[in-house]
Amino acid sequence: MTIDSQYNVGFGWARQYGFRVAKSFQSDKFVLGFAVEEPQTTFGGRGVPPGTFFINAPGAGGGLFNPTDATGYTVNAAPDFIIKGAADFGWGHFELFGVVSTFRARVYPCGALAAGATCPISGTTGPQATGAFNDSRTGGGAGFNFRGPVFGKYGDFGIHVMGGDGVGRYGSAQLADVTARPGGTLAPIRGGNALGTLEFHPNPKLDFYFDYGVEYAFRTWYDTSAGGVTSSVGYGSPFFNNSSCNTEVPPPPITGNQNTPGAPASGTCNGDIRNIQEGTLGFWHKPYQGPKGGLRWGIQYSYIVKNTWSGNANTPGAIGLQPKAIDNMVFTSFRYVLP
Repeated sequence: MTIDSQYNVGFGWARQYGFRVAKSFQSDKFVLGFAVEEPQTTFGGRGVPPGTFFINAPGAGGGLFNPTDATGYTVNAAPDFIIKGAADFGWGHFELFGVVSTFRARVYPCGALAAGATCPISGTTGPQATGAFNDSRTGGGAGFNFRGPVFGKYGDFGIHVMGGDGVGRYGSAQLADVTARPGGTLAPIRGGNALGTLEFHPNPKLDFYFDYGVEYAFRTWYDTSAGGVTSSVGYGSPFFNNSSCNTEVPPPPITGNQNTPGAPASGTCNGDIRNIQEGTLGFWHKPYQGPKGGLRWGIQYSYIVKNTWSGNANTPGAIGLQPKAIDNMVFTSFRYVLP
């Protein structure tokens, strides 16, 4: 019902290739479905040196998850498996579902060595692929959906909830599915998404809607020590450096059109997303509906908040900085619907 064509934060969905089968029971009151669908992996976090692992391979641009081939296609060993059961008891529509994903990385134990360092596997120096191996980790989650009438024929209520390990990409905000451990193996990030919807239809010409959704990713971090110095890797570590997140800097000194904003110095704004929330309200008015078609117009307002995990730059006793971002959006639409 929203004007914004992107689904509200908190809604769990994916547009991907898949093969699905379904079977109905008791005069279509119950339906059981099973799907085998295209896998993908969204990655988050920091701290593991480049050259330690990769999770995606290059592919042709296009599609929802790689419109410019920024990440390519996942190298996961298996598709995602999804099962769903739906029931209509006479009041409302109920669904239960589950998903299983297998995340895979190609790991290079000696891929990030310094030029003169010796690989303990081969005994030779420098970065190399010796000892490379595939590492797979299983993730997945479960959830439920409900939609039913309220206030008789004048309203509808809906709720969606999903949670698990490695289910970030199934939310509209596309939070991370996995992060990396110190050695480059993957670690699914625990999280979830939820969305509530309330619609009112006071008369045939007027509809109001209210949506609130949230998506959440838990801290998934590990300490590592090198040369007597302890540091953190992974997602959301309380010891990451966020010292420059709230400091504005000028645009980079480039020639030509200045269309690139400034960014904090490397390594000084590492706050990973803790949660994203969106509240939406709007209406549709239909001044005319008849044999010539229909006219309708509407306004939508959305408020989005992005909260990050705090980080104190590994300073004992210091309070961690926790940057956030807020966005207000207004949409309008005027439509003619063909008869």
